[in-house]
Amino acid sequence: MTHLRRSQIKSRPHYAVRRAAARTLAYGILLVWCLLSLYPMGLMVVNSFKSDDEMHINPAGLPVEWTWQSYESIFRYHGGLWRNFVVSAVVTVSATVISVFLSAMAAFAFAKYHFKGRELIFALLLATMMVPPEITIPGLYLVFARLRWLNTLQALILPATTSVLGLFLIRQYMLEIPDALIEAARIDGAGHLQVFWKIMVPTSIPVLGAFSILRFMGVWNQYLWPALAVAKRELQPIMVVLPQLVDPKIGFLPVWGTIMAGCTLSVLPILVVFIAFQDTFISSVVIGAVKE
Repeated sequence: MTHLRRSQIKSRPHYAVRRAAARTLAYGILLVWCLLSLYPMGLMVVNSFKSDDEMHINPAGLPVEWTWQSYESIFRYHGGLWRNFVVSAVVTVSATVISVFLSAMAAFAFAKYHFKGRELIFALLLATMMVPPEITIPGLYLVFARLRWLNTLQALILPATTSVLGLFLIRQYMLEIPDALIEAARIDGAGHLQVFWKIMVPTSIPVLGAFSILRFMGVWNQYLWPALAVAKRELQPIMVVLPQLVDPKIGFLPVWGTIMAGCTLSVLPILVVFIAFQDTFISSVVIGAVKE
């Protein structure tokens, strides 16, 4: 017995060394992965402080001369790109708010109401997630063309107001909410909308916040549909306008410094939204991990 204890005591330092080595290796791999992931963004920010001429001769190094020229040209180019930033903000915020509201309402119905064909309808909705969105664009374009809604804000907002992914995420969360809460509210005289607003929405804040982040990012970064639906420059989102920036003197040469500055500014709203909702996002992940 004494010999066994001695051998265990002798093996503890070796175990501690192996554990420390494994932890150091894991942290090293994570650090390298983190640097590789942040390198493109860092290069984007650094290049935004270069002039357009320097971008062509020094695309990967530090600026020889740090300048705000690219940021100044953003607000001077063709009357300024600030209008396109405003369009992106209006479209993204409107579509996100409507999408979260509609997804929460639909999730409430699928989670807490029993009606004929509920499972079949839900399965069909999930099946649409396997259809590439590019396939639906021709039909969507014809619908908006017949409604004469092309080159309008509603052409940018309405297609982004529905999300099967949001319906799925919120429904799965609402299924875990006890039915006793709803029954108690109904006994107290609460109607369907009161149950939704006063019980389901406050209880589902974590998943609603997480979906808001995902939806905001998705709508803000849209390119293909806005590029097809809106031809007017003043109504195009910033993500559509940035790739079109060319040297006005030559006409076809991209102004990479200005493009990098625009990309840097376009990332800021996403960072602000994530920082604002990170607590709800993390809490939704943690709660979802510990549910039984």
